Amino acid sequence: MLNSNLDAIVPILCVVLAALAVMAAKAFRAPGERMPMGGLGIVGLVGAAASAVLLWNRNATSFGVIVADNFGLFVTMVLVIVGILTIMFSLVVVRRDGMPEGEYYALVLFALVGMIMMATASDLLVIFVALEILSLSVYVLTGIRRDDPRGTEAALKYFLLGAFSSAFFLYGIAFTYGLSGSTRLDRIGAYLAAQSMSDNPLVLVAVGLLFVGFAFKISAVPFHMWTPDAYEGAPAVVTGFMSTGVKAAAFAAFARVFLSAFEPFSAQWAPVIWVLAAATMILGTVVGVAQSNLKRMLAYSSIAHSGYLLVGLVAA
Repeated sequence: MLNSNLDAIVPILCVVLAALAVMAAKAFRAPGERMPMGGLGIVGLVGAAASAVLLWNRNATSFGVIVADNFGLFVTMVLVIVGILTIMFSLVVVRRDGMPEGEYYALVLFALVGMIMMATASDLLVIFVALEILSLSVYVLTGIRRDDPRGTEAALKYFLLGAFSSAFFLYGIAFTYGLSGSTRLDRIGAYLAAQSMSDNPLVLVAVGLLFVGFAFKISAVPFHMWTPDAYEGAPAVVTGFMSTGVKAAAFAAFARVFLSAFEPFSAQWAPVIWVLAAATMILGTVVGVAQSNLKRMLAYSSIAHSGYLLVGLVAA
């Protein structure tokens, strides 16, 4: 690389350039002309996967806030696979349902940009920016079928509750910055390690607020109520994208924040996550059995899977 400070963000840049190429193709194509917009997205994702492979074991860092360690690169490759499969499944669906082709593929790619940023960010503010990039794209994808009232209702519910959870997350970042004087995860971890024997209640407030923001994204009980409606109203291919990519990115950021920055206070937050994991597994499984709609059953199955993943977070 010409500038080693840019190495860690190369996978993100590949996907961003693919999204911009799709937007340009949409803007400049002749009326009625068919262009392989999905193919442009796949090319960008293949480039992101290749750069992730080349960065393996290098622990590259960009600007001190994006870390291409093996954990982040593994999640990046998972997200690339999810993105390629989503685009391949969408090639027929987009034309069959009359969805706006250029906007659809651009939104999928920008959502993947936010997901990869979440998986590799080492700064709370960058995680928040990535979360908003991801969320805004998925809100629109949920209601992209403009003539479907269920999709519009689902997108509105998702947007309102998502904005509510983002406020909790941002407030948690503010408390964390007020305590430690930094939003960098390594510096927060060093400060909290020095304060691990103190009983400062503001630390628990910050942890609780951040947890609410993450719990909404991973559909943990009791922050799961948006999930069945959003999954039911979104196009089937978008439902699959939400149930895999969004959850993988959210759990990657969740694990990075709680198992590094807030690890010194794990004795306080681990029992809470243990209880929520049990509740999430039980509710997702029991209520999912009673569903007659396939998408709602998938939603509750996804909620149960969040509980299983939370068990791993506690065990770590």
